[in-house]
Amino acid sequence: MIRVGIIVQRYGKDVLGGAETLAKNVAEKLNESGFDVTVFTTTAKDYISWKNEYEIGESILKGVLIKRYSVVQERNIEAFNKLSDRFFNPDTKDRDENEWIREQGPYSPDFIKGLRENEKDIDVFMFFTYLYYTTVEGLKAVTKPAILFPTAHNELPIHMELMKDVFNRPDSIFFLTGAEKDFIKEKFNPPNKMELIRTGVSLPEKIKKGLFRNKFAQYFPYVLYAGRIEAGKGLETVFNAYREIRKNRLVDLILIGKQLMDIPDIDGIKYLGYISEEEKLDAFNEAILSIQPSPYESLSFTTLESFSQRTPVLVNKKSEVLFEHIELSNGGLSYDNEEEFVDNFEIIFKNSKLKREMGNNGYKYLIENFTWDIVIERIKSSLKELVRQGGREGIGND
Repeated sequence: MIRVGIIVQRYGKDVLGGAETLAKNVAEKLNESGFDVTVFTTTAKDYISWKNEYEIGESILKGVLIKRYSVVQERNIEAFNKLSDRFFNPDTKDRDENEWIREQGPYSPDFIKGLRENEKDIDVFMFFTYLYYTTVEGLKAVTKPAILFPTAHNELPIHMELMKDVFNRPDSIFFLTGAEKDFIKEKFNPPNKMELIRTGVSLPEKIKKGLFRNKFAQYFPYVLYAGRIEAGKGLETVFNAYREIRKNRLVDLILIGKQLMDIPDIDGIKYLGYISEEEKLDAFNEAILSIQPSPYESLSFTTLESFSQRTPVLVNKKSEVLFEHIELSNGGLSYDNEEEFVDNFEIIFKNSKLKREMGNNGYKYLIENFTWDIVIERIKSSLKELVRQGGREGIGND
């Protein structure tokens, strides 16, 4: 039996986040497949503050053993943002990159100590997301074979000098998209194996249609945005474009997710906060289209969720990952600016046949590339190969 160590900054049934969800799904599905899985994580639940909310020590969730370690310091996000502004200023000299990583967090020396103490019980480690202390320092702490699932895109932290070691250390790097793989190859040219693994999306067998409209009294047609509502997600362009759309179309803009920025007072915008998974999928199902305006994405689960409900997506062309989804699937359109957003909205809004075709194309793309059976088989094959290459007796034959 192969013993796999999963390293991720946060973990739990109520932890939300792309990399965290990916790590949880991989851990549970590998465990179901007969692998011996241990998750190494922190006691933090919230990625903004890294406040210690879970109990230190061992617990089990859906058959997976979890080892949690305390975070030494909570993060003041306003102070950290000011530090980052200074740190990434082009005029800044003699930057202390290790200090920035510690402040980025979650800073947990006990976590690193725990990896070293438990390494003898692990055959191969899988690190999820490149950006945090747990990965940057964790990769240095272990000597066993290591895999990195970087969930990377072109953003300021990835250009730090210390990231060269982060991407050169793993024995294999798993990618969610071809765009991510191409970017990392060009940026770092890692010496070891690079694999396009993608991720799985659990498709509901059936959703309760009408649930969303009935609960929220949503009578008008609408465009849907699901995700964090914060600066840097490209929502300013969406709001300005929607203001123009609303002048001619009685169409609402529905926002669901955590609000971290002010929402403009525009007639037709409705912020609903968090809703259930069943309600969210029905919201996708009933939408004219969904939007993904972020210029920085490593995968975009919401795009795949939209495809799962055969709903086309309007994406920011500046994101190579999102543009790749649209180009490969023909499941939506992309835009560069407010005017193009409005024009492409009109194309889909006025052509129901095209909307259906795009929705079906997105669904086909999803099931051919992002089902868990396909993805887990890729991961299992790579794990077995990596362990065999490690040359350790008594493992790799399950």
